[in-house]
Amino acid sequence: MREANSIYPRCPRSAVNMITFSKYMLSLCILSCAGSLSHVAGFAPYSHPSTHLTSGAGVLTKGNTVHSSCTIKLNQSSTTGEEFDMRPVNKKNTLSTLSDNYKQLTTDHYLLMAFLQAGFLASGADIATQTMESNPIDFSHVAAMATVASTFSGAINAVWLRQLEQAFPGKANKEVATKTLIHAVILASIINSAYLVGVPLFSTCFSSHNGILHLLPLDIATVFKGWNFDEFLTLTKLEVAMFIPYNTLAFKFVPPQVRPLTHATISATFNVAVSAITLGYFDS
Repeated sequence: MREANSIYPRCPRSAVNMITFSKYMLSLCILSCAGSLSHVAGFAPYSHPSTHLTSGAGVLTKGNTVHSSCTIKLNQSSTTGEEFDMRPVNKKNTLSTLSDNYKQLTTDHYLLMAFLQAGFLASGADIATQTMESNPIDFSHVAAMATVASTFSGAINAVWLRQLEQAFPGKANKEVATKTLIHAVILASIINSAYLVGVPLFSTCFSSHNGILHLLPLDIATVFKGWNFDEFLTLTKLEVAMFIPYNTLAFKFVPPQVRPLTHATISATFNVAVSAITLGYFDS
């Protein structure tokens, strides 16, 4: 105890004992916390670890040196030389990682992603439309909407957008206006007609009778039975009101690989009107 008193000359014996006891308790707490963390992380118990906490300021060990904590990294070393990093998860980094992964997917699988996105969003829009009308959901109509949307609003539209970007590259006002007008005049008319023709046709095809799907005779009168000028004009007016402003912004600010997703998202709102028309909600 003389050694302890030489270290703490002004401290009474009981105070020295408390300090010594506190040091050992601190060491035990550090060891037990390290063991608990390794158990939570799914690591097997280990024998005689050498544990230390490192921070930006310094090292906290079994000795008396104590440093202020900032971002804490737990280095757990054992006889096998393993090291575990347990840092707080940064939400911003997580969102950045998801964004990078999505961009990589749209780059590697451009058409497939456009196909799936459009089909998924159109299905949700059709289900929402039927639900708002308090009618039983007609899943054959949902499947028909998903089929036309994924094919035309998804894959074909994605190819068209890529071709437009290659033909008129850049974000100058002239190029943006040219791409917007070509898309509105040509592709929009094709897609609107595809909805009016394809949704009733595929709805009948997907309707099961006695559990059996059937196909219609593909004559011209049957194929174009669902198309009429008044409904086409209604969809064209809605297309002009929604997609000309959207495309003006998209061709200016949205990266090409992301445009199929943003277009499909806007189309989901447009598909509510398409569903209502093809379901006959506007029929007098």
